[in-house]
Amino acid sequence: MRRYVIGYPVRDGRVLLIYKKRGLGRGLYNGVGGKVEEGETDEEALVREALEELSIRPTSYERVAKLLFTDDYGTEMDVSVFLIEDWEGEPVESEEAKPEWYDIDSLPYDRMWEDDRVWLWRVLRGERLRGHFHFNDIWGHHEEPRMRSCRIEEGAPPP
Repeated sequence: MRRYVIGYPVRDGRVLLIYKKRGLGRGLYNGVGGKVEEGETDEEALVREALEELSIRPTSYERVAKLLFTDDYGTEMDVSVFLIEDWEGEPVESEEAKPEWYDIDSLPYDRMWEDDRVWLWRVLRGERLRGHFHFNDIWGHHEEPRMRSCRIEEGAPPP
């Protein structure tokens, strides 16, 4: 099972999303993040990914969710979700990501992963949770990714 992190910079009732220009989720809006490298903590991976994708260095953040993603082809992704409350630098576009600010109440869910509609609004409003989302094909190697099932444990503190 591979570990991943995803972070959402938040400020004044708004959240910074990235438009993915390449890689998993290309063409969709998401948070900043990626794979946790060998020997890295989740927090170290979050900082590294934010620097690589947006040129910002998170200085204050909190783990708010732990999500498991699986698919029919045996993919297992263990994802730690963070809200990034403060950072150094200004977000800039990179080869991988174009940053865009959205009001928390007006996220472009129709251009995001299906699972985001289930859990993202909850953590942006202060909930802590765990979730399991099963897709037909996360990577889209055989068919377009579609969510088959989901389970949320509300109020469950992430590890």
